Amino acid sequence: MKSMTGYGIATGIVEGFGLSCELKTLNGRYLDVNVRLPRELSVFEVPLIRALKSKFSRGSIFLNVTIKNYEYKQRWPFTIDSKKAGLYIELLKTIKKALRLRGRITVDVFTHSPDFFLKDDKPVSDSAVNDMINIVEEAAKKAVLMRDTEGEEIRKELQSLIEGINAAVKNIEGRIPGIIEQYRQKTIERIKDVKQSSDAAISPEVIIGNYIDKIDVHEEIKRIQTHLKAFVQLLDARGTVGKKLEFFTQEFIRELNTIGSKAGEADITTGVIDAKNIVERIKELAQNVE
Repeated sequence: MKSMTGYGIATGIVEGFGLSCELKTLNGRYLDVNVRLPRELSVFEVPLIRALKSKFSRGSIFLNVTIKNYEYKQRWPFTIDSKKAGLYIELLKTIKKALRLRGRITVDVFTHSPDFFLKDDKPVSDSAVNDMINIVEEAAKKAVLMRDTEGEEIRKELQSLIEGINAAVKNIEGRIPGIIEQYRQKTIERIKDVKQSSDAAISPEVIIGNYIDKIDVHEEIKRIQTHLKAFVQLLDARGTVGKKLEFFTQEFIRELNTIGSKAGEADITTGVIDAKNIVERIKELAQNVE
């Protein structure tokens, strides 16, 4: 079992760029990969997305790559777009003359816009792609390790919570016979009072039988117990189990609601509320399981 929350960072050099790759993963219903790269490294976006999709199956994945230094500038030289720069200078001169402005036009006018600089868009080599993927995979490895560690903690807590639901359901099941017996005694007493003032034939067994049918929650309890066994098996299963765990939480709530509406007794209602509170915590945890 893996959590969907993780973090990893790795550094390395690709095509003369000293890089830092920071990877964060958060819970999400589906797999959503987001890659943020400097303009100089945009050619790596597709292979990096593909690499990350092979490492994760669910959650929101955020990769942020930053350039820390340029160790071999000649590997990816930049040139000036002379034609565009010349037209820009002529336009500034025209504005200066028309508005009778003072001052000199210097190279500083180019420092605020990257549009005057051209990168040599030579095809990126396979080795550069592999180097980049290796750095990102190192960050992903650290994130996966964190997800594994947190996933184990989630598994332990889920195991404990399932035991809590099982105990609550057994408590509800154990209270049903007592509730029926209390109703039986009350019904018999009421019938005695009625017979004293009326000759009407009233069968207590029929009334009690109808009540038993009304509050019979045996099937609901049996289904919950079946779901609990399947849930426990998922805790040790490999692969993606988060959505399956969430499905079972919906089934738990549905059956518990039915039990609460059928029984309608204060003791049963309290047990149902306790069990539903546990299920809500399970649902919260399951939403962070891959």
